[in-house]
Amino acid sequence: MHERNRYRITGSIFLIALAIILLPMLFDGAGVPVDEAPRMPQGLPDNTSLPEVPRFDEIVPASNVVDQVQELKDQVDADGFSTDDGTRVGEPRLGPANTETKIWAVQAASFAGLSNAKALRTQLREAGYEAFISSTKTAGGKVLHRVAVGPLLKKDDAQDIRRRVSTGFSLQPDIVSMTP
Repeated sequence: MHERNRYRITGSIFLIALAIILLPMLFDGAGVPVDEAPRMPQGLPDNTSLPEVPRFDEIVPASNVVDQVQELKDQVDADGFSTDDGTRVGEPRLGPANTETKIWAVQAASFAGLSNAKALRTQLREAGYEAFISSTKTAGGKVLHRVAVGPLLKKDDAQDIRRRVSTGFSLQPDIVSMTP
């Protein structure tokens, strides 16, 4: 038998078997059962009334969100810097170290250009330091990007890192306090 005839016979047998299975399903009349939706009443009975809808102020508790947003607007300028200390909101705050400092950082340098700050941060990270950038706005409106290493819990660790950064990168770093 030729191969083409064999394919024709196999295809015909397949189509006949498919027709034997599917045709009774299509014409048996049972089909898919349909659930009818309940009918809506056309009117309310004489003695019934609509349920009372709760008032909005009963559902939603009183809130001072508007006041909180206004407070935040007063604390942050249009560029996202705190009006208190000039630090960009969300970044660690660096300040002068004092006797009450609990978290230390070593400020390696500060730059007017963000690309320079990112380059130094990358160099410090490649040398194994946990370096970050904290941007601040001066009173004159100039933005400085401070590159620092930290956080550190001991002042001795900060002094050690300060010495290593000073000699390894030819910088004059400062020890500062850090507030997350």
